[in-house]
Amino acid sequence: MPNTSVWAAAEGMPTINRRRILNLTGAALALAATAASIRKAPAAPIEPAPAARAKMSPELRALIKGHKDAWAYWHSVCDCCDEVMLGREATAGENEKWEDANDAEVSALWRVCRFPAKAPADLAAKGRYLGRFHNTSFGHLREEHVDALLLSMSLVGKGGDA
Repeated sequence: MPNTSVWAAAEGMPTINRRRILNLTGAALALAATAASIRKAPAAPIEPAPAARAKMSPELRALIKGHKDAWAYWHSVCDCCDEVMLGREATAGENEKWEDANDAEVSALWRVCRFPAKAPADLAAKGRYLGRFHNTSFGHLREEHVDALLLSMSLVGKGGDA
């Protein structure tokens, strides 16, 4: 590559060429690395390693398990109202069974959303669970779930309970 002037910077610095820019860049990197290794920075507190997740509270664990069980039951009941699988229309009893299972799943998810996570482990576990639930074909959060989630967040630190 020829050592020609860089015309983009020619107005303010006519003596700058490609070779000089590369040399200056290399010198600046070496200087920055040396300065970073010499300078003593004050020690910052180190957070515990996230490899071993902190334990969530038993209450939140029970609520999440309850929602998983309610969702599994609702999912197993879905076939009882499927007209294609049944080959006929669902009876009133089958529709009622599906509605009850659906209502149980929705309320179980509402209880998970409403739980005020006061410890960081609870907050992280709740966020992971709701994120997995919301971002997959597993389900989605309804408006009442989001309202309950926001309310639970506002009660943390105020001593409020569910």
